[in-house]
Amino acid sequence: MSFVRKFAAIYRTDLKLLRRDPMLLYSVGMTLVLLFVVRYFKDRMGELYYGIALFVLIFIPMIFGMIPGFMMADEKEEKTIQALQVIPISSEAFLVYRLTWASLVTMLFTVIAPGILGLEIPQKGVLALILLFLLEVWIYGLLITVFAESRMQALTASKVIGWLLILPVAIKLVVLWRDLSTDWSKLTAFLPTYWTYRVFEGIALGDYSDFPTAVFVHLAWLIPLVVLFRRRVI
Repeated sequence: MSFVRKFAAIYRTDLKLLRRDPMLLYSVGMTLVLLFVVRYFKDRMGELYYGIALFVLIFIPMIFGMIPGFMMADEKEEKTIQALQVIPISSEAFLVYRLTWASLVTMLFTVIAPGILGLEIPQKGVLALILLFLLEVWIYGLLITVFAESRMQALTASKVIGWLLILPVAIKLVVLWRDLSTDWSKLTAFLPTYWTYRVFEGIALGDYSDFPTAVFVHLAWLIPLVVLFRRRVI
């Protein structure tokens, strides 16, 4: 069997998984509904709206990163992922393949979401968010894949990961809402989403000075996860 046919076989498996559990369609619909609901209440949110808009935006890579994570957790539970060890492709190539469609959907939503939310974000700002969100798609997908051995474990892991990674923005919103003198969100600076928020804040001011640090922190999470994937999964 040729290299292309082997990838085609994996693709057919993906389609079967999506038909059996159409998470992608549900996730697209849920994300669109969430964006339109937040936009509907824009006038009632006042100065908090910009922060709440980012709170919604960070769900985009989280949702679409978790879907391939669930799929690979299913494959681990059914022992089908072990069959990839006899296919002449590297673990990195398989990972790129598995996360490509999730990355493309995330890019599309990152482009259209500001328009739905009524945010004026310059092209440079959109490109910055796209890069950070793409890195987050990989981080979320790998966190589930590496640490979950079954669908049930993947569900548990996704809840823990989700609450952890929305923490920086949630704390920041509380700080703004209560007008606190101390920005307690700084305690979460080790999380990639903290720096996504910093970049998002800077975009409104034309300040991209936090972007290099944001990329560094994202890569500091991603690279060890790729290494763990190679050692523990394939």
